[in-house]
Amino acid sequence: MNLSDFNYDLPESFIAQTPVEPRDAARLMVVDRQTGAVTHRVFRDIGEYLNPGDVLVLNQTRVIPARLPAIKTNTGGTAEVLLLRQVNERQWRALVGGKRIGQGASLSFPRTQITATVLEVLEGAERLLEFSQPVQDLLVELGEIPLPPYIHTRLENKERYQT
Repeated sequence: MNLSDFNYDLPESFIAQTPVEPRDAARLMVVDRQTGAVTHRVFRDIGEYLNPGDVLVLNQTRVIPARLPAIKTNTGGTAEVLLLRQVNERQWRALVGGKRIGQGASLSFPRTQITATVLEVLEGAERLLEFSQPVQDLLVELGEIPLPPYIHTRLENKERYQT
């Protein structure tokens, strides 16, 4: 199997830009494993496909507003931080977008006194950052919900992105 086996054309007009209302009206594709037949339904019909002994896993994970606009302290250039995983109270693994943001670089965040220093350059754009103070409780004020690059419509209500 090759990665290219998963390439296909998906016209932009087929990509939903906002969640459907009501949420249980979302599309549900059902594939009959014995015949290969495909049926298109809506999610509220899922109960018709569950049998005794089946397991339905519910994901209640919340998307945190982990995309932070930043400024390179030494040049004033723009940068962006996407928090990936909290390491400890003040350290995060993050994707950092911007030019020449290497080890020792310092970032500041608009409308705050918070700064972050790049402790280590990891793989690609990933960096280990240390913030001047814990930011977990400030993310609602500082950050934005990180939408996938194929979503071009900004959400007015951040709760709509939560499942």
